[in-house]
Amino acid sequence: MRTFVAALRRALEPGRAPRTRSRVIVTEGSGYRLVLPRDHVDAWYFDDLIRAAANQAGPQRIETLETALALWRGDAYDDYRWANGEIAKLGELRSAAVEMLAEARIRQGRPEQAVAELEPYLHEHPARERAWLLQARGLWQAGRREDALAALRRARTRLGSEAGLDPSAELIALEREILTGEQEFGEHRLWRETVAAYGATGPRSRITSSADLLRGLALTDATGLTSAQDRRAHAIDDLLAIDDPELTATALTRMEVPGVWSVLDDPARSARVAEAARVTLERLDTEAAPALRARLLALFAIETRGRRGGSGAEAARAAELMARDLGDPAVLVLALDARFLQSFHTPGRWPLRARLAGELITVSRRHDLSTYLILGHLIALQAAAAVGDVAAADEHAAAADRLAVRYERDLVGVFTTWYRALRTVLTDRPEPEVADAYERALATLPGCGMPGVAAGLAPLTRLCLALREGRDPADFANDDFGPNAPYVAALLRPERAHELLHAAPAPPPDHLAELRWALVGIAADRCADRSTASQVRRVLSPARGEVLGAGTGMLSLGPAAAFLDRSAP
Repeated sequence: MRTFVAALRRALEPGRAPRTRSRVIVTEGSGYRLVLPRDHVDAWYFDDLIRAAANQAGPQRIETLETALALWRGDAYDDYRWANGEIAKLGELRSAAVEMLAEARIRQGRPEQAVAELEPYLHEHPARERAWLLQARGLWQAGRREDALAALRRARTRLGSEAGLDPSAELIALEREILTGEQEFGEHRLWRETVAAYGATGPRSRITSSADLLRGLALTDATGLTSAQDRRAHAIDDLLAIDDPELTATALTRMEVPGVWSVLDDPARSARVAEAARVTLERLDTEAAPALRARLLALFAIETRGRRGGSGAEAARAAELMARDLGDPAVLVLALDARFLQSFHTPGRWPLRARLAGELITVSRRHDLSTYLILGHLIALQAAAAVGDVAAADEHAAAADRLAVRYERDLVGVFTTWYRALRTVLTDRPEPEVADAYERALATLPGCGMPGVAAGLAPLTRLCLALREGRDPADFANDDFGPNAPYVAALLRPERAHELLHAAPAPPPDHLAELRWALVGIAADRCADRSTASQVRRVLSPARGEVLGAGTGMLSLGPAAAFLDRSAP
């Protein structure tokens, strides 16, 4: 036995020095125990990924399931038929993963891909009714009505002949929907009847209801967010043309979407919304409800985030004071979000953000405000990450993911995936693990519908990782850093560092400000630009207790104290 164990140890730890203890096969009592991380054993990792996917939504769920199914290469334990129990368990997990992935693709508007993946699966597993239903629904959603009905007929035949099963109520209902061309059941019928009923209401009701629908649409996924933002922009001129400031204020503020990122997606569009809010505030009658004024102030603050100057921060504080006087929780959570988005004018303000997040969570739980409850957890995640508190950040990330699944908020997964990449840096994981986590995070950016998040983030991420590993930043000189370009230029072109440092503007007051200041400071230290280095130290000194950049919930350049001490004269 010892000879076999020794051979196994050599195979599993080829680099282990002679006569040192094994860390993989350890002696325990009178026997041995295999000690490996769960992601080092495909069967364990596969199980963990399926469980994780069940608590995710949208692109994050698809990515996790794709990763899991990529581990499946041939039959499980094909040479070890004695492991029947484990084989059956893994087979059932694989079936669940295939069907979950198909459903997720259909929900994301990719039915053709779901149908293509289900075809070979159904050939192997003709008794899986859920897979037949998904294939039929995918075909129908792809505009292939006759093929969808044919799939259901095949399902009836195969289930009856091979499993002795009668068609379920769900199969019968889906067949009826496809035959009639109307989605008669559940949420589909409710939607159709509600839209028809609103057609009979007056213009005021239709405007306010449309605003509510646009807001809900923006919260669903990337497509919904982009579509809602475009329609809101088109609606502004029409609203201002209606000589009814109160109706305009109601519609404008009902269309507002909570923000967790202080870099604007479209500055020109936001400027139009902010100006519309300002004009409407001036036109409101003195008898208008104070709640409307507070909402407009918060809207102005949200749409001017990341701007230099104090008008947005002043509006946010005024909105918060009014909301507290009113005792209206819906107005208060909007004002708290405005305060958060206007909290980046000075580094080191994570305690304020933690307080705002805590109140958002408390108020939202008490009053069933799910959107702001998710927002509170995401802000709390960022505040905890800012000081490297991964235990607290983990809790908030998990809570946000659970709520995202429950309320179909697919975009939440973008932020929690990025946090989990940052976590590998905060916990000093091995470089390959860090790189892999960030590649998964970068995969969430294309099509996320948030250009304020995505612009220049990929090269910025790779630059931060290179600095962490001691690699030459000049390797990235040809990358497109987008809005980050002025703050990395001196690192990328050291021969012009002094000139480029003096040309760089002060970073705008947003999530990336501390990170950008730090990048400028690193370049200043490298080229001995003492004036710029001193300015950077002065600006970042309030953040001494933080991890530089980690308040983004995405990136980090290490402890601020170490940076400040290293750059001190």
